[in-house]
Amino acid sequence: MRILISGNRRGLGAALTDYFSEQGHQVWGFSQASAPPNRVDASDFGQVRDWVESVVHHYGAPDLVLANAATVLSPAPLAQVEPEDFSRLIDVNVKGVFYLFRAVLPHMTRGVLIGISSGYGRTTSPRMGPYCTSKWAVEGLVKTLASELPKTMAAVALDPGTLQTDMLRQALGEGARFFPTPDQWVDKAARLILGLGPAHNGQSLSV
Repeated sequence: MRILISGNRRGLGAALTDYFSEQGHQVWGFSQASAPPNRVDASDFGQVRDWVESVVHHYGAPDLVLANAATVLSPAPLAQVEPEDFSRLIDVNVKGVFYLFRAVLPHMTRGVLIGISSGYGRTTSPRMGPYCTSKWAVEGLVKTLASELPKTMAAVALDPGTLQTDMLRQALGEGARFFPTPDQWVDKAARLILGLGPAHNGQSLSV
């Protein structure tokens, strides 16, 4: 299987990249922290498109696409969130999902596209307004896309659950240590992801 993952240098993206590779799948990923040619800003459509075009040209269209790149702000009331910080989060968490899907869709006639969502995309929490907003948007984007796809494809919003990542530590501080690490989570998550197909189109799922 050919798999593309955005935001694959840390957290669940890195864990999935390693797991899929160890299982014999062909995996390509990008992030801002990667070395060239995989150093790509998810919020820059030109960079995302060029990277996707290069991978597809050399290796063929993907079977599975995971739009995982995301960022989070430190918890704060909306009245205290800096507009430029909110804008940057939306650029990565929402536009980044659209940009990756937009870049790969012209090359795909079958396969699965996953937008990594969150419990915060299905509920709300005080002081987490920007992140909740972005993940609710991912849910809506995925469900709309699902209504447009051929029967050989699927778009799924996936809540990975609460994991002990750098993003969670930024949001929860010391409380993050009570949650599983990506390495403890990845086997169950990967098996769920690899089992997705057209029958799951439009669904909001959770690990």
